[in-house]
Amino acid sequence: MKYIGELLRGMVIGIANILPGISGGMLAITMGVYDKIIHAVTHLFKEPVKSIRLLLPYGVGALTGIIFLSLVFEYLFHTYPLQTKLLFLGLIAGGLPSLYEKTQTAHRGERRKGIIISCVTCVLVAGVSIIGGMYLSSGDPKAAGEVLTGAAYLSSGSYWPVFMFLVGVLAAGTMVIPGVSGSMIMMMIGVYEPLLQTNNACIRAVAAFDVEGLIPNVLVLLPYFTGLAGGVFLFAVIVEHFLTKHERLMYRFIIGLVYSSPFVILWDMPWESVEAYQLLIGVSLALLGYEAADLLGGEG
Repeated sequence: MKYIGELLRGMVIGIANILPGISGGMLAITMGVYDKIIHAVTHLFKEPVKSIRLLLPYGVGALTGIIFLSLVFEYLFHTYPLQTKLLFLGLIAGGLPSLYEKTQTAHRGERRKGIIISCVTCVLVAGVSIIGGMYLSSGDPKAAGEVLTGAAYLSSGSYWPVFMFLVGVLAAGTMVIPGVSGSMIMMMIGVYEPLLQTNNACIRAVAAFDVEGLIPNVLVLLPYFTGLAGGVFLFAVIVEHFLTKHERLMYRFIIGLVYSSPFVILWDMPWESVEAYQLLIGVSLALLGYEAADLLGGEG
C-alpha cells in the first residue's frame, strides 16, 4: 500500500512538471516527500540501495504520469482551465499546515524575519511569473510557438548540444526549486513546444518500432537529459544545504512560494467569461485537492 501511495505521488509530481504555472517541487513539498527525495538524490552514491529504493517508485510514477496522463491533463488544462487550476491550487494549499509546523519557533525575531521572507518571496515570484506570462501572450513569434519545429528547431545552429545541455540544467533547477514552474520557464525561452514535440516523436517512434525515426530525436534530447541529470544533483545539494543549515527560514521561503501560487496560476484567467457553475465546480475541486494533499502527505 505504501508503494502504491509513492507511485501516486510520483504521478502527481510528473503531471505537474509539464503543466505551465504548476510546480512539481511545490506539490512534492505539500505531499511531505520533498526533503526525502532531495536527501535520496544527494546520497545516491553514499547510500545507493536505500536511495534507489526511495527514488524508484517516485521516478516510475512521474514517468507514468508524464507519458500516459499528460495528454489527459493537458486536455483538461486547456478545456477546463479554471477547474483544473483550482484543483492544483487545492493540492498546493493542502500542504500549508505541515509547512507551518516546520517553521514553529519561540524566538520573536526569527518569526519576524520569517514573515518578511515569506512576503518578499511571494511578491517577487508573483511579479516575475505575471510579467513572464504577459511576455508569452504579447505576440512574440518565438514565445508563442509560431516558428517551433521540434527536433529540427532544437538542433539548429552550431552550438545546439551546449544549448540543450544548459536548457537541461535550467530545467533541473525548476524541478528541484519549489514554486518555480519549469514549463513556464521553458515557454519563456521558446523551447517548451519543441521539447514536447521531440518527446512525443520519440514515444511515437517507440510505439511504431521506428528505429530510424527514433535515433535523431534521441540524439537531440541526449544533451538535454545529461544537463538535467547533472543539474538535479547540483541544485539538490544546494537545497539540502539550506534545509539543513536554515530549515525554518527555508520553509518560510517555501511558504512565500505557496502564497504566490494563486497569482502565478490564475493571473491570466478570463474571469469575465467564467460562469457561476464553473466557479462552484472549481472551488469544490480545490477542496477535494486540499483533502487529497492531506491523504497523499506524510509518511503514507
